[in-house]
Amino acid sequence: MNNDAVTYVESKKEQYYNIFSSFCRGSSSAVVLGELICEKLKSSTVEAVCNKTAIDLAGEMKCSFPAFSGNRLNLEKHLLKSLAEKEDFGGFITYIQHPRNQAETFIREQVQKYIFTDNKDKARNILKKNVADINKLVSQALFTATDKVKTQRGDSDMWVKEFSSLLKDELTFNTFCCQNLSDINNFDFLKEEIEKGLESVMKEASSISLDKMEEFRMKPDQILIDQLCNCCWAKCPFCAAVCTNTLENHSPDKHSVPFHRPSGIEGWHTRGKVDLVIDFCTTLVASDKCFYRHSDSDESIPYKQYQRAGKKYATWQITPDGSKMTYWKWFVCRFQQQLEDHYNLKFQGRGEIPPEWRDHSKQEAIESLDDMYNL
Repeated sequence: MNNDAVTYVESKKEQYYNIFSSFCRGSSSAVVLGELICEKLKSSTVEAVCNKTAIDLAGEMKCSFPAFSGNRLNLEKHLLKSLAEKEDFGGFITYIQHPRNQAETFIREQVQKYIFTDNKDKARNILKKNVADINKLVSQALFTATDKVKTQRGDSDMWVKEFSSLLKDELTFNTFCCQNLSDINNFDFLKEEIEKGLESVMKEASSISLDKMEEFRMKPDQILIDQLCNCCWAKCPFCAAVCTNTLENHSPDKHSVPFHRPSGIEGWHTRGKVDLVIDFCTTLVASDKCFYRHSDSDESIPYKQYQRAGKKYATWQITPDGSKMTYWKWFVCRFQQQLEDHYNLKFQGRGEIPPEWRDHSKQEAIESLDDMYNL
């Protein structure tokens, strides 16, 4: 497609029609070239403004928006707060089974709310500032290119190449051949013609919708996803807690997480029964209990020797302790029925929920999440 003559001619059709139309109206070569340049500036300016605005908004949120102003552990804390506040069981299940997907959904939702609801005026002002910056850049390039061509007695080709070179770091502005416009000798007039057209280009750029950013390469939500989510997403084999190492590949360091959860929320249950496991895996690895690495495995393995169960277990470092986050106690109690229905199992028998767990309020659960970040 890049080397097909017919495709190339088709792509130039509108441009040459506009040139022909301008000449038919009696326009001079300078007017025609000015129109061509303004047409190219229109699309490249919108793209540049949207991309720069996306970068600026992502930077603004990274600095001022609490959920994005730290590392992935901080992001997870705010994600869990959001799920608790909304009491969104479906979101919880997605988070437990596909944590990165839920994290990306959370980022997109928060970016959407920040830009289009809570800080719409600020976002518009950032966009307008970027339009003004591009306008200043183009105006300076017009002056510099015109001055250089007049000083060196250059032609229209030289002017276009110089002008394009001055914009290349900020705008996608490809040079084009001026063979049929070589009779231009009044470059001040050319500059004036472009300046006139530039007014409408910048006016149009200033009025574009913030939604326009979705059409271009840079998107504020994707920038933040790339910054916050390119890390390790390995899940604890017992409770599905996500490794908090900021490096995606951190071998030979083992996976670890500051807080684990009751294994039952991942569907672990007593073999041969429907009793979900209520114990936190940090307690289990300090106990004399055993587990089966697969549902059809005949060999039971002591929790204390969990790393013997294969690579999935050996790559984790689970510290035996008695820590039991209030958040997950509240979660199990609040969504007991939904969890039982989801796994078709029960919190009963050895997996009966301790009565004192039911004393924790949602507010206590949310406040307990701060322990995740204040380590």
